[in-house]
Amino acid sequence: MEIRIIGGSHAAIACATRAREEYPNARIVIYEKNKNIGFIAQSIPLYLSGNTNFLKMSSYTTVSELENLGILVRTQFSVTDIDMEKKVLKVVDLVENRESEDCYDKLILAMGSYPSLPLVQGEFREKLFIIKNYADAERIKRFMRTSRSVIIIGGGAIGVEIAQLMNNAKIETTLIHASDNILNRYLDQDVAEDVQKTLALRGIDIVTNSVVTDIQEETIENTNAHEGNVGKTISRVYTRDGREFVADGVIYATGFRPNTFLAAEQLELGDKGAIVVDDYMQTSHPDVFAVGDCATTNVTNMKNPTYVPHVSDAIREGDVAAINLLEPKIKLNKSQGTYKLNFDEEMTLCMTGLSLEKAKAEGFDCKSVYVRNDYVNSDGYYETWIIYERATHKILGMQSKGVSPEIAAQADIISLAIQNGTTIDAIEYIDFYYKHGFKNPKSFVKLVADKVRQQEKIEKLY
Repeated sequence: MEIRIIGGSHAAIACATRAREEYPNARIVIYEKNKNIGFIAQSIPLYLSGNTNFLKMSSYTTVSELENLGILVRTQFSVTDIDMEKKVLKVVDLVENRESEDCYDKLILAMGSYPSLPLVQGEFREKLFIIKNYADAERIKRFMRTSRSVIIIGGGAIGVEIAQLMNNAKIETTLIHASDNILNRYLDQDVAEDVQKTLALRGIDIVTNSVVTDIQEETIENTNAHEGNVGKTISRVYTRDGREFVADGVIYATGFRPNTFLAAEQLELGDKGAIVVDDYMQTSHPDVFAVGDCATTNVTNMKNPTYVPHVSDAIREGDVAAINLLEPKIKLNKSQGTYKLNFDEEMTLCMTGLSLEKAKAEGFDCKSVYVRNDYVNSDGYYETWIIYERATHKILGMQSKGVSPEIAAQADIISLAIQNGTTIDAIEYIDFYYKHGFKNPKSFVKLVADKVRQQEKIEKLY
């Protein structure tokens, strides 16, 4: 069997290695247009924060390691066209500038995503940065060495994380976001406002409800005689409400779009142009599968597939697609959208499942409950918000923040609970380890169950 995989990131590698395990006699070829494979974009904030082992931590495999498994990896090869009826790929060797054709039996599309750059006007080249690959990280690192101010456009997970590390580096930081609150894709308004207030107190200038319409780069005369007459380039950002912001550079962090141009005319596309897949990662063509950031995601308790570019989903999808190449064997568990954001030692943020706003939009009669627990002899704490269905107490989502190693475990526990349709009552008395050091040693799910009962008693009185 001839298996071809387009793309060389998380989903592609997971698919290739599992396909080798499932089909030992298959010929597996990965096509990747970049020089390296398996780049971990999540390592960029760590690198920008000062971690010098970027090359070591930015990838978890190499071409030689995959080829030792019998997987042929062709880096710096670009697939320019796909004929899905004839099962033929047009491939260009980017080094030799030579075009060829390749045939397949099964095709896996793992083409990833590209940064979403809104259609703003302006002239900008030197001081506009995106966050996607190794070269982007190097450019931003050089910018940080010589710059004193930055404008970050986009208040999602990436934008907020980058804003925090820029602020930590003593760079004057302005964060511009189009919606009412930062992190609105992940958090309910009260939680987002709490996080926003914390970041503002640290010195980040946060501007919400503001849409960028124009960016200009301008070279100004250097008035410092000791530095010669070399001009300095600055960036000017203009918003729809008539405001102007000036800084040494601009970082776009407005999210990603699925890279589906090769498949647009031959496969069914869904949310944001992502390739629609079923529970087995199969597309509308029986011999073509799509995984990772170019595919739609089925989210627990949401009616329609949506576009959720997420590393943990990508790896699971790659595995499942490989297993199902010849016949549907294993369904992919739905995603809960489980995230952990590390701002610094003073705040970690985790979330999984639906926010209260999204749950209501999906038709649930639901509420949110809040608990906080503090350490006895330190400033450590966690705050947790649980979203649940009122009639059944089924858990729908969680958001948690604080300074505690508890938080990451909470997200995983609640993700599993949401996947299994578990209620708050069902996990109230589960045997979790004793919470030594907290003012309240009960598990967080026990605290949540207590709070739900208290709320319901108050409701009955009124």
